[in-house]
Parts: sequence; structure tokens; C-alpha cells
Amino acid sequence: MAMLGVLGAMTVEVEAVLAALTVPRTERLLGCPVTRGRLAGEDLVVAKSGVGKVNAALATAALARAGATAVVFTGMAGGIGADVHIGDAVVATDLVQHDVDASAFGGTLPGQVPGEPLAWDADVALAAALAEAASGLGATVHRGRIASGDQFIADHARAAAIASAFDALAVEMEGAAAAQAAARLRLPVAVLRWISDTANDEAVTDFPAFCARVAALDLAVVQALVTRGPIWAHVD
Repeated sequence: MAMLGVLGAMTVEVEAVLAALTVPRTERLLGCPVTRGRLAGEDLVVAKSGVGKVNAALATAALARAGATAVVFTGMAGGIGADVHIGDAVVATDLVQHDVDASAFGGTLPGQVPGEPLAWDADVALAAALAEAASGLGATVHRGRIASGDQFIADHARAAAIASAFDALAVEMEGAAAAQAAARLRLPVAVLRWISDTANDEAVTDFPAFCARVAALDLAVVQALVTRGPIWAHVD
């Protein structure tokens, strides 16, 4: 049976979706809180990973164990693309781990895990549905690469270096690890990030209000996905 999995790193990124579920049932799988329920008449499973790549990979595996047949990761990120601004949405075409460097082994590029691709592709159909849903809410939507690493980027020079090295539009701490785990599990994945800052000294002036807005947007996006029909049953 097709069932969409929804993943967020922090409480604010999943709390509105969790609150909207009917007949919610929560358990811990692989150390991660996972909640099954129904939204707009469709079965759904939601997890909060916690911050960082290891947590994201474990939560992705937990969603798969709970029965998810595709995963969407929603939340916030820093914008590092030239035309990406606070309040915009970035939907990943692919995701790279910017803090990996095994190039000393030879034949491996910066960002590339040995034996793995440089970047992990988002599912084309699911990413397109995410972008359409975000656009339908009035957001400016960018499509491109998202860079992930176990570092909070708040320095203009570092942000610019990541953008240049990896041709990335946004930087965060989980998406590429979720995509890597999903690839191993043969689980289609797509990632949507709302831009809360530009990975330097520019950020939203009222962060709690922005978090509340993100929570509402994430719920609206998920509702749009489930009401359009189970695209996650027909992904690439």
C-alpha cells in the first residue's frame, strides 16, 4: 500500500502536520518518534529526526520501517544562491554533502562519499509536486541543488564557497543524508526548504513568527500533496 512519509528535523517543521492527523498513533522506531495517522482521507506517517545527518538517515530508515513508500523532507535552510531570498522556497533537484572530503583517496571529488555518487537525486515527480504545491501557496520557488553538512553556516565567505564549489542554492544539515539513506532503501525522496536566512548575518527579524509561518506552509504543502492523489505510488 502506498503511504507518504513526512520528515522534519525540528518540532516546528512537523508540529502542524502532526496536529492535523486523525487517529494518530506514535511509536519509536530506530530511536525516532514516528506517528501514523490520516490526513485528507490518506494514510500518512510523520517523523521528527532531530538535527544533523546521522539523525536524518535514521529517521528516513524509521519511516521506511513504518511503511512509507516515499518521503518528503520539509523545513528551513540558509539561502546561498545568488537570487535566493528569505521567504523563498528551494526544492532540491539533487543533494550533496558539502562537509565530506575524501579526495586524498584519489578519484573522489570533494563532497563525494567514496563508492557513492557526488549527489543524490530527488525523485523527479515528487519534487515537481512539491514545487507546484509551494508555488500554489504564492511562494517564489527555486529548483536546484541543496548542500548538507553537520555545520551551521553563518559566515558569508563559507556560504559563498559552498555555493561556488557545489553550485548549490541552499545549505542545511540533513537533506543529503536522508537522500543517501533513501537511495539505499530504494525509497523515492524529495526535499523542500523554506529560506530563513542567507547563511550570513541576514536573517528573519522575527524568528518565532517565521517558524509559525513555516509550520503552516509545511501543513499546506502536505495537504496539497495528499489531496491531489497518491503521486508517491507512481514516482520514478
